[in-house]
Amino acid sequence: MNAKSINLWKRWLRLACLCASLPASIVLLMVRETSGNPVFNYGLPYVSFLFCFGLGIYFWSINQSEKGEQRLVIFLTGLSLLWLTGSAGRTDLERLVCRDLYLIIYLTSLVLSMRVLKKFFSYWGVVWVSTRTEISVAACAALTLVSVIAGQCVGLAGAWLLAIVAITALMLFIIICAIRTLRRYDDAAYTPMLQVVTIGLLFAFIPNLILSVVPSLVQNELVVHSRLDIFLLIWPLLLSYLVNSNRFMDVSFVVTHVAYCALIAAPLAVLLGVLFHVVAEWNMVAYARSDVYRFTIASFAALFVIFYIKQYLDYALRKRLYPKQQDVETSLNRFLQWIKPDSDLSDVGRIIKREMEACLPVEQVGLSRVGQEERSMSLHEEKAYQESERDLNQSQDELGKLFMTLDGFRIILSKSAHWKIVIDGKWAMPRRRLNPDERVWLATLINYAQMVIENLSNTKEMMEKLEETSLQAVSVPLTIKKMMLRISERERWKLSRKLHDQNMQDQLDIARQLDPWGTHAEDPETKALMVKFREQVLDSVYVLRQVINDLHPEFIYRTGLRKALMELFDKVNLRADFTLQATIDEHLEGFQRDWEIAVYRVIQELLNNARKHSRARQVHLSLEKENGQFTLIYADDGVGLDVSKIGQSFGTMGFPGMIGRVEGLGGRFNISSEKGNGVEVTIQWTNNEAYGG
Repeated sequence: MNAKSINLWKRWLRLACLCASLPASIVLLMVRETSGNPVFNYGLPYVSFLFCFGLGIYFWSINQSEKGEQRLVIFLTGLSLLWLTGSAGRTDLERLVCRDLYLIIYLTSLVLSMRVLKKFFSYWGVVWVSTRTEISVAACAALTLVSVIAGQCVGLAGAWLLAIVAITALMLFIIICAIRTLRRYDDAAYTPMLQVVTIGLLFAFIPNLILSVVPSLVQNELVVHSRLDIFLLIWPLLLSYLVNSNRFMDVSFVVTHVAYCALIAAPLAVLLGVLFHVVAEWNMVAYARSDVYRFTIASFAALFVIFYIKQYLDYALRKRLYPKQQDVETSLNRFLQWIKPDSDLSDVGRIIKREMEACLPVEQVGLSRVGQEERSMSLHEEKAYQESERDLNQSQDELGKLFMTLDGFRIILSKSAHWKIVIDGKWAMPRRRLNPDERVWLATLINYAQMVIENLSNTKEMMEKLEETSLQAVSVPLTIKKMMLRISERERWKLSRKLHDQNMQDQLDIARQLDPWGTHAEDPETKALMVKFREQVLDSVYVLRQVINDLHPEFIYRTGLRKALMELFDKVNLRADFTLQATIDEHLEGFQRDWEIAVYRVIQELLNNARKHSRARQVHLSLEKENGQFTLIYADDGVGLDVSKIGQSFGTMGFPGMIGRVEGLGGRFNISSEKGNGVEVTIQWTNNEAYGG
């Protein structure tokens, strides 16, 4: 059998064990003592069985084993019967068999839980116990079980106490391992997980050690308390949470809400207990003193469950309970997405207007630039209006604060020596106050808007200073060139996306509308005219698509630089009046994206200049790799140009743009030309510049 067949066989064997536990649980339930409280004698043990059985089916169904899921299935299968075997049996023989089965399941479950924890921690790179220790513990447990069974067979009365001793030792050993691992790994990434394991094991094992295991040793009789099943349920719940924690809620979130609900429920439960005691003192109900404590504990449990369920329902139904809050949260995300590609203040004004009117009880919202001459110019509409002196005085100078006007509000977003950028609007009627969620949303939106406006202002100011610097300086700094090239490419990308998503889609929509008009037209001339219009629109779409590709040739990143250049040469040969002879190295791959787009842009601009201005008959172009550097050589036999007139510029077109692209990536650009003798350009990059090394 191959490994896949063995794993499949093991998987179905685990399911068979789970299914076999169902009839076993029914048999054990039938042989339990009929005396005592039915809730603790029948209800709680079987609920515990169904809980573990359900978890076992779930982990079997997900069919994963990276964190010990399949080991956990076997653990849950055995542990599910633990609660039913305790205190089971009506005859002496049945009690003896159930007692031995209880001890066997208990000890085996402890060993299996160690294996589950070892597999889980090894997944996260944490050493729980060594493999040698794991094997030794399993061997000791197996030897103990064999000794207990052999002792029972030969009639040794106290043989089962050996299993109790082993259970006690193994519980303490697991707790010690948890504490030792917690102290060994003090990394913040592991501490919460190890704290959950340690606290969970303490809550699961300590009550059973104190009230069941140790008394069994002292009294020489198996002591099983059905009420301890509640604590023992923490054991499988803990392991199930650990191996499936990525699908569960964050433990810190759960713990915080548990503490919150407990703090609310505790004083109310005490108050109910006091009221119960007062009512009983008036002889309105018959009670014992212990009934007050029981009533208080039961009240606390009931209130805690009610509050916790309410917390969960508030979270689960938050979209229906607070639909406006969800719209507000979505609006902030939408605002950020819309604001990314916009670099104009009027566009920012339109977005703010749309979002505020959609989420707040306001109308006629506008973003305006207010000058010192007490006139305000709207930034998103072509209008101007006179500002009242009262409004100006009321606006003060505090940024980001909401000020009330006669019939509306005003918020100052930015100010300078000559201008203030403000948001103003009117309250929708009937007017109401903003609720807390709306106030938080408005404050967040104002902060975002202030950052956007400040960045736009700083960018504009920086660009003006750079233009002044470029006119005075002999050479432009390399970092500035790189920044300008990236800004240029981003603007080209934004423009190409707008053309693609708006203009081209509109034209395609027109072409689709012309189809049925032409099909259903009865007049032949009208039909021919519709067909002609449709063809012209599609021709326009084709040209627009070529413009989009020229603006931002994304296909470079899909096909590679060499293939993109070959396609460019084919287009040039179709359009140009000259003959292009191009030689491209066959090993152009693996370069940084900035270098690829720069080479493509430079060659594209050289060929465009040759087609429009050179009047050349022959153009030669080569891109070769030799001696650790790439060399691009261009030559034509055109009219030439005056090289002395090529100066420094921040433009991205023509020879200044080409020089900026080349030098921006650390390359060297050399041009030689004379009137009537054509142009020759030599560009060189090193491997480090091309590969980004």
